[in-house]
Amino acid sequence: MLSGAAAGWVLGRSVPLAVVVAALAWAVAAALLRRHAERRFVVAALVGFAACGTALGAIARAELRTPLLAWYAAHRAGEPRTGGPRRVVVVEGRLRRDALATDYGASLVIDVDRLTDRGREVSVRGGVRASVGGRFVEARMSAWRVGRRVRVPVALRWPPRYANFGTPDQAHRLRTRGIGLLGSVKSALLVDVLEPAARRAEWAAAVRARVRGWIARSVGVHSARSAAIVTAVLIGDRAGLDPETTRRLQEAGTYHVIAISGGNIAVLAGLLVAGSRLAGAGRRAAALLAAAGLIAYAEVVGPEPSVARATFTAVTFLLARAADLSTRPLNTLALAGACLVAASPEQLADPGFQLTFGATLGILAGMPRLAASAASAAVDRLGPRGGPAARAALLLLGATVCAEVALLPIAATWFSRISLAGLLLNFAAIPLMTVTQLAGMAAAALAPAWSSGAAAVGFAAHLAAFGIVESTRLVDAAPALVVDVPRPYPALAAVYYGTWALWLCAPRRGVRRAALCAAALATAGMVAPPGVASPSRWLASSTCAGLDGPGAAGDARLRVLFLDVGQADATLVLLPGGQSLLVDAGGSAVGGSGIGRRVVVPALRAAGVRRLDYLLVTHAHPDHIGGAPDVVREFAPREIWEGVPVPASSSRAELLALARATPSTWRTRHAGERLVAGGAVVRVVHPPRPDWERPRVRNDDSVVLDVRLGDVSVVLPGDVGAAVEAELDAAWTPAAIRVLKAPHHGSRTSSSEGLLAALEPDVAIVSAGRDSRFGHPHPEVVGRYEAQGARLLETGEVGAISVCTDGRRAVVATAVDGMRFILDP
Repeated sequence: MLSGAAAGWVLGRSVPLAVVVAALAWAVAAALLRRHAERRFVVAALVGFAACGTALGAIARAELRTPLLAWYAAHRAGEPRTGGPRRVVVVEGRLRRDALATDYGASLVIDVDRLTDRGREVSVRGGVRASVGGRFVEARMSAWRVGRRVRVPVALRWPPRYANFGTPDQAHRLRTRGIGLLGSVKSALLVDVLEPAARRAEWAAAVRARVRGWIARSVGVHSARSAAIVTAVLIGDRAGLDPETTRRLQEAGTYHVIAISGGNIAVLAGLLVAGSRLAGAGRRAAALLAAAGLIAYAEVVGPEPSVARATFTAVTFLLARAADLSTRPLNTLALAGACLVAASPEQLADPGFQLTFGATLGILAGMPRLAASAASAAVDRLGPRGGPAARAALLLLGATVCAEVALLPIAATWFSRISLAGLLLNFAAIPLMTVTQLAGMAAAALAPAWSSGAAAVGFAAHLAAFGIVESTRLVDAAPALVVDVPRPYPALAAVYYGTWALWLCAPRRGVRRAALCAAALATAGMVAPPGVASPSRWLASSTCAGLDGPGAAGDARLRVLFLDVGQADATLVLLPGGQSLLVDAGGSAVGGSGIGRRVVVPALRAAGVRRLDYLLVTHAHPDHIGGAPDVVREFAPREIWEGVPVPASSSRAELLALARATPSTWRTRHAGERLVAGGAVVRVVHPPRPDWERPRVRNDDSVVLDVRLGDVSVVLPGDVGAAVEAELDAAWTPAAIRVLKAPHHGSRTSSSEGLLAALEPDVAIVSAGRDSRFGHPHPEVVGRYEAQGARLLETGEVGAISVCTDGRRAVVATAVDGMRFILDP
């Protein structure tokens, strides 16, 4: 059923055919069961479940495009792209979760069922995540609880895709979580609570609020960070975690211990069963009481998918135990997975679902073989004294290894990195998580009646939480334990899982050894530098397909990737011979976006970059330099270039200090300088050497590059305006094919008629956000390019854009929808 649902999700069609096949297969299975043809019955039943899963997956894929998305697409299509404030609509719906505190205010997730636009009421359905700002958020946020109906005026917008070659589409990822649009609310005073939630939801929200208060009084007196970790472990509320702690735990591979999942539910289930037995309940009664307790706990925590998955699996096991049904753990996992996917097929595309079930499947499938071979042999050699302790340690290590093996392609796909530190840190993190959970529960229970006792127990929880975070310093001491990897090629991932499955199932030792060797090779293919099996090579060959003949070899081509970084700029130039140049590194006009770490670094990894040769910051505005520190930390470029220095710029000062702490060399580049690499020439066209010190960063001081191979030219003009464009009219040399990145994101004050007449671009590329609040590209600019006969592509609409050339022709390809065409003079 899971395989069928995955196929239906990918294909997204043939629902009626799948339903017919399922019905026929089950009818055949029923007839075969009557005749006691067991093997044929199993085959027919499997076909029926697979077909049913296919129908469910296809339906879920179709439902991603909600009525709200359809309404908004039509709404935006009828509006001119002139920038300025977005039109505000009033939405009504129920809160999907409690409001989360953020650095800008609060975040609300609303299941919208109605909106009012210009006095007209429209019934729609879809999810919106709205950010609420202003100074009244803290005072009013406690009223924004899950299940309550709210009405709020929201300025809606499309979520950014950040759709780059070899990395996931972030907007699609949000849709699988039921969030189709983003929005902003000017003030907390505009959020009206219309109706309370259902009685159970209100009770659960009140319990969560009290638990937060109890933890703050018992653990928060020792450390606010520890209180945030205990709160996350007990009720799944991670809003209090600071970004640095979150990053450290994620890089160390121990973030899972603070997210309520199987481990936390297992500890709680064990406590409930043990408590029931101590109270005199029988085995079946204890199982039923524990199941009821877990259901109540899940109700309190709220609709977190990880909690629902772990609770459903645990309750399934406990009910089977109460009914005296003896079954293999794999059957329990399969039943839980099938039921959860049947209820919500889009979970298959959720990385949380993949991580949870992948890790559990890896442990359940791999541990029996390990326990029967390597672990038992090692324990036997240690003798009776070291046996129990060694067995426990080896089983924990084995479980961690099995989980990591199962999750390697998943982690590489979603996070572009794998952490080997988790293999060691889990020896500390899992016991410390257990202490944190038990001590936190005890502290919360004592807080209402005995504050000093609660504070004493809270100190134990604080120490355990402190240990969880501080253990991540192993990554600082040994950074090689965190390996950045590109997104794996699908066929390589299939070979990886196939060979491990063969190792598990093959009856003969020789076959298992051969499968283990093949699995090791597949693993090396995922984590090794770019090679024949590298996805970067595959991406390059697919985006450059059509260039053949002399000079078309991979190392002799020039490839320029215009990355999708939202309302920002980042362009990767892969020069013939293997050198790499990144022109700008993305960012945000308001700063603090994390674009470098979340978007640019994975995109560079997917493109095959292991060490960056050159990083150019055209000018130090935050949407160009914001992601540069993360790029420098990850890739340590040999040289960092700038044009006109602005000593007063704090962003430039931060990057300069970081460069001085690394082997990178800082250089200024001015008009007339050039870099020659493998036949390609990177020529600096602007700016000239400054004759006065700039007090602030200016668009017109942007570095302008002309990257050329043979008769093909790619012009990267930064954010220069019409005045500078006019000064550069005489700087351009003719080219048979010209690709121009539209200056200043396609703003009205750039892309002058004189520039277009001088360059005669065949393709113009606009690096701007989808649904840009600045209105980029401006309609007048679009008209100028159309009048020139240039084809206009926007990263916000088509994702990243690749231009690959052999010096005679060029292939242009896009990351979204696979658009591809050839420029040939």
